[in-house]
Amino acid sequence: MILCKADTSEIFLEGIVGADWTGEGITTAGVAEALRHMKGRATIRINSPGGSADEGMAIYNLLRRHGGGVDTHNEALAASAASIIFLAGDRRTMERGSKLMIHRAHAVSIGNQESMRKMADVLDLYDQDMAKLYAEFMDKPVDEVLSLMNEETWFDADTAVGANLATHLSPTVKKKTAAAAAWFKHPPQDLFDEGSVEQATAWLKVAQNRLKLAKVQ
Repeated sequence: MILCKADTSEIFLEGIVGADWTGEGITTAGVAEALRHMKGRATIRINSPGGSADEGMAIYNLLRRHGGGVDTHNEALAASAASIIFLAGDRRTMERGSKLMIHRAHAVSIGNQESMRKMADVLDLYDQDMAKLYAEFMDKPVDEVLSLMNEETWFDADTAVGANLATHLSPTVKKKTAAAAAWFKHPPQDLFDEGSVEQATAWLKVAQNRLKLAKVQ
């Protein structure tokens, strides 16, 4: 979902990166349309578990090209492809209680052993591209960043700033409910507010047969 508030030059990005089976989601076309209504610097507010790496990179490049400049805010969660979008901001602010996550690329493949080997090579290309981008901000060797991605590394507000993935902490103490995703391997226990239930994306559930309703204990 993309919401635009032209009077405050804010764009709100909520949910999955890329179009899902319903046609909803955070898309490059949708962000481009929202940017048309922006006069000067735009503030991008993100709460997303990620999704399509290609869409995330395309939105990153789109935001970096915005003539008026862009600032990004992690409202609750900027994970996976959404963390790439977050990096597009000149000023990258973590709200209190927000989380950022980086990991290796995921994919679904059907075929024989040669097809699977080819898919592994493709995934390696995606990992390398994402690792190089993160490394530019973190000032770390690409191999070290790949190790962090392999472990599905989570950053809270303070550690995101410490890693230079974010530049500022917000003074706010309000905590929003993060958008859940069943492809997370090691989400921190305090990611969700008590009692919140978020439905993981249906398109990935169909493709992988592994998504389910994310429930908070």
